[in-house]
Amino acid sequence: MKPTLARSIFAYIASVVIITAASIGFFSYHISSKKLSEQNEQHLKEIVSNAVNHTDLYLKLYERAHLSLFTNTDVKKFLDAPPQGDYEYYEFTNKLKVNVIDPLFIKSPEIMTVYLIDYNHNWVYYENPALKPIADPLPEVTLEELDKEADAQGNLTIINNSVFAGSSNQFITLARKIHGEVFNEFKGILAIEIKSNEFSTLWRGINLGPNGFFSIVDNEGRIVYHPDKKQIGSFVDKQLLSKLESNPLESFIDASGGEERMVVSLKSAYSGWNLMVSLPTADINEPLSSIRMSSIWVGGITLLIALLLSYRFGRNITKPIQILKKGMRQTEQGNWVKIPQLRTRNELDELIERYNLMVVSLSELMDTLYRTELSKKDAELEHQKAQLQSLQLQINPHFLYNTFENIICYAVIQQSEEITEIVDAIASMFRYSVQTDIEETAIVNELKHVLNYMTIMKHRIGREFELDVRIPPQFFLKKTVRLTLQPLIENIFQHAFADGLEEHHFIRLDAWIEGDDLVMVVEDNGVGIAPDRLAVLQSQLDTNQLAESNLSGGKGHGGIGMMNVHRRIQLVFGEKYGLCMESEQGKGTRLFIRFPDLAT
Repeated sequence: MKPTLARSIFAYIASVVIITAASIGFFSYHISSKKLSEQNEQHLKEIVSNAVNHTDLYLKLYERAHLSLFTNTDVKKFLDAPPQGDYEYYEFTNKLKVNVIDPLFIKSPEIMTVYLIDYNHNWVYYENPALKPIADPLPEVTLEELDKEADAQGNLTIINNSVFAGSSNQFITLARKIHGEVFNEFKGILAIEIKSNEFSTLWRGINLGPNGFFSIVDNEGRIVYHPDKKQIGSFVDKQLLSKLESNPLESFIDASGGEERMVVSLKSAYSGWNLMVSLPTADINEPLSSIRMSSIWVGGITLLIALLLSYRFGRNITKPIQILKKGMRQTEQGNWVKIPQLRTRNELDELIERYNLMVVSLSELMDTLYRTELSKKDAELEHQKAQLQSLQLQINPHFLYNTFENIICYAVIQQSEEITEIVDAIASMFRYSVQTDIEETAIVNELKHVLNYMTIMKHRIGREFELDVRIPPQFFLKKTVRLTLQPLIENIFQHAFADGLEEHHFIRLDAWIEGDDLVMVVEDNGVGIAPDRLAVLQSQLDTNQLAESNLSGGKGHGGIGMMNVHRRIQLVFGEKYGLCMESEQGKGTRLFIRFPDLAT
């Protein structure tokens, strides 16, 4: 077969496409596979490191609980000279329960039991009334065994077994030797028990897939924590334990459980535990298989399309040449057949002209595309800012609401009207503060927010302090920016009355209309602001700068809260609105807040 230009072009293009596609597919698959494996391993290392840090911090919280107990005077008295009579013993231990142990259970509800024993075998046991883990407490570990396991220097020791018979091996005991009132010798041992499955709350947000899990293994190979509760207390394979001890934060493959799994572990310097993350290698390799199949399918389809396009490309080039060739042959034979005229332009001129037209078209297209993409980026940026603000403000509000309600219940039970009033005010302020769906609100809502704040301040300063509110009632439904008045009034208490709150001190709120604007004023008769500081604050208001942290010290109004209120007003209503101030040192300060005159 005679070679033609179309076949040659097709052969060359097809060869280039096949070689390029095969090379890119082969190397990209191997590189991406390697990178994916490295990323998986690095990700697991970071997870293990963070989990170890969180676990150590979690255990240190209970070390502080130990500190609050062994430094208590009543605990030391029990160790030095425990009461001998039954009534005296009951009265003393009950006093210890009410004054020391019950507050500890309220502060740390995860603590299951508290056990105190002296070296004369006098012991006392307290269980969390909300949990009651043991029906009939009976020490299972002898004093000698507990003394042997506890650190000789009085440091906190982590024991994986429970002190009491009848409790499961899902407990972790934190024990230490403690002194009496004289620090010359140890007088007894203090032990606190917590549930081992409490550690699962530390890693609840980490997704290891359906078959991955965390576990904690101590130096002897005993499993301290495992998502399968049946595994807790059992021992791991000796070969696996050897790898855990000899591979600090490095991955290795383990098949001791009958399934090949990738394991990454790190030993805690604080507890001595090995924190281990285990994932099946099949789950890890699954994305690689998907990449391989995707590469084959995409490569095959791309190759087929490229071959078709190369064939069409050769035909589009050779067809005009064939037409011209036939016309030239007719001319050679003397047949003066007209061929399409180019109007004095040759093919190169037309290509150049077409190219210029294409450049103009592409330029217009790129300009349109750029404007479209820029508009899209701006919209995405605004959306991200809104999301960030929402994430910063919505710090699990329902959890805090429930916590406030629980505190109120405790206050009602304890018949403490002050705590009930304070917590109710805090809950109302928090609920108002985390409303991220609106920025504008009515003045009456701001006044309610201020009243809740004043309720809290009443208990902080020890007496009533009434605001002088002169705002006309017809202004109560006018628009303002949420969280405007309360930060300014808080600044007054912190800075204007910095020398102490006196009977003659006052805070006055007023409002009036100026043209199309609504003006509110917050006035106090506190210490005022020094002229040089007043100039700095006014300059920041004029230039829309947020206050620096070093400007908030000293007497007079602080800068940070005021500047942020000023800037938020401008972001909502425009640059012409916001705060301005007047102050005279020793006489007081007036803050003027300007809004557009709008009704809600």
